[in-house]
Amino acid sequence: MKFKNYFFTIGLMTLAFAGNGQTIFSENFNGGNAFQNWTLINADNRVPAAAVSFVNNAWVITPDSANGDSAAISTSWYTPAGAADDYMITPAIYLNTGSVLSFQAYAPDASFPDGYEVRISNTTPTVTGLLANPALLTVAAENSVWTDRNIDLSAYGTDTVYIAWRNVSNDMYVLIVDNIKVYTPLAEDAELTSLNVNNVYPTGQTVSIAGQLTNNGGNALTSVKLNWSVDGGATVNTDSLSFNLSSFSSTSFTSSVSWTAANPGNYTDLMVWLSEPNGTVDLNTVNDTVTTRIFVNNGTSGTKKVLLEEFTTAPCQFCPDGAVVVENILSTVPEAIGVGIHAGFGTDAMTIPAHVAYANAFAPGAPTATIDRVLFDGETDVAISRGGNGWLNAVNAQKSAATPVNVSISGVVNSATSVDVTVDVNFVDYAVEAQNLRVSLFVVEDSVTGTGSGYNQVNFYNTQAGHPYFGAGNPIVGYVHRHVVRDVPSGTWGDATYFTSSPTLNANYSKTYNLTLASNWKSKDISFIAFVNYYNASAGLDEYQILNAEEIKLSAIVGEKENKLAKNSLTVSPNPADDLAVIAFELAKADQVSMTILDITGKVISVQEYGLMSQGNQRIELNTSSLSEGLYFVNVRIGENQITRKVAVK
Repeated sequence: MKFKNYFFTIGLMTLAFAGNGQTIFSENFNGGNAFQNWTLINADNRVPAAAVSFVNNAWVITPDSANGDSAAISTSWYTPAGAADDYMITPAIYLNTGSVLSFQAYAPDASFPDGYEVRISNTTPTVTGLLANPALLTVAAENSVWTDRNIDLSAYGTDTVYIAWRNVSNDMYVLIVDNIKVYTPLAEDAELTSLNVNNVYPTGQTVSIAGQLTNNGGNALTSVKLNWSVDGGATVNTDSLSFNLSSFSSTSFTSSVSWTAANPGNYTDLMVWLSEPNGTVDLNTVNDTVTTRIFVNNGTSGTKKVLLEEFTTAPCQFCPDGAVVVENILSTVPEAIGVGIHAGFGTDAMTIPAHVAYANAFAPGAPTATIDRVLFDGETDVAISRGGNGWLNAVNAQKSAATPVNVSISGVVNSATSVDVTVDVNFVDYAVEAQNLRVSLFVVEDSVTGTGSGYNQVNFYNTQAGHPYFGAGNPIVGYVHRHVVRDVPSGTWGDATYFTSSPTLNANYSKTYNLTLASNWKSKDISFIAFVNYYNASAGLDEYQILNAEEIKLSAIVGEKENKLAKNSLTVSPNPADDLAVIAFELAKADQVSMTILDITGKVISVQEYGLMSQGNQRIELNTSSLSEGLYFVNVRIGENQITRKVAVK
């Protein structure tokens, strides 16, 4: 079943045509007469599903997107289900010797990718004429990102031809085609297609300059020069690459000269370009060069936690399965933190404005989930499908990712509905977008129930034997909604005032939020989640990324009200210390006490358990003689609460 349902969106892109040769025919489907002189044949004569009912012909023009670009679209999602057989046929095209067809295509739902054929007729724009020749191209399942396709038409010489796109899928979703061009390619045209380098490297890392190049020329490509430089410098490193690459074929490359990352905390601009294909002039220099920006850091990482934000609503029939997937992840991946965002497929009684904002920014439907709000390779949306272990794979990838920051949370309960939550942040390495950092705070209630359509969960799996929600009803009355984000006191996109400037490496930042909890929220199920995130909305979907997160339950900080005396009285002296420092504090009641010493990177140096200590004044001696000169953190745990102080060792 299609997870997008009635939330059909198309990420149209204005993409450049391949090559600069002689253009014979082109169509980008913009303008009111985009199908003028085309032939559309609806051979299957099936009825589109309600969600795609606007596809009322074999192919139609998509509605204008925000940037005014349109494309051609067909569907294979029918009611009742069945195979598509829909043709989109060009007007007559008069070929030159060595002509080439290029176009872009994509199937937006990776779980239901449409396949298609490209066919040609040198007689008439009819099914009979098209089927008389072998298919030029058969794609079983198109990619979920825009994909360039190139087809050699030289076998048809200078014929007059008609070219068709034929959707042949069965109960998939939609197929989109754009930027069709027939042209005669330039003789020599080498394209630097992509670079295979990371966005971040630690200082001192040896970086191989690698990537992929394509021969867009009409001649076979036997040699080309590869050049690169950094930060616009005069030094140009050149390799001569040799191969035998036919037209429109690609190959990978690696330069014999590597680059060593340097200057941590700063960007390096790497420019790579091709020149002298086959020892002569490249006739199209527009596609020769790729420039990428690389950030260099120290290679130090904090302790990583991963935030999974599941988009789910009571009206969403497939969302019970999403909930099952989330709980399985949380039970097997201790680094994962899960929350429920009630938007993405309509709204319900638990929806708050922040949920709608997140869905508008990230989610094409529900159930989907963001994993640290990362836009993963091959995805067009930040919120991804659970299919194929998508959520689990993304969580596992992120838990292994380096993070430049540690996050910790503490708090003091003032009353049944008032709590002070303190968020502490320490950067152990440089952040890539230091000027765009924010801190976000969620108030989460677990196991929320209610009555009525705003809480009763629609359940597709009621009749699906073997599913955990088989036989639970449809809808499920009294459904337990897990990890519901109730409030975002930091503001939807984070606290813009937490950092007054770009954070200093190894400095501790702290801010306390006075929160009022709703009286109907169950205190035993309340938790607080804090995370450091980027916010640069003008830069694209990948600029909301979460660097690190932490969670603490309200029940874990309830006792801190009783031990507020200890928090206020705890001192370290002398500070700086030479051989010995004394940790002094006063306990409001007897409690378990332990102490952890960490270095400036967050690495644990030592842990000492002191057991049950009595009410009143207490002293702990800290031997610093074995510690190297520098700054350390002393973390004193009293019961379920933690108090951290900095101590300098000289």
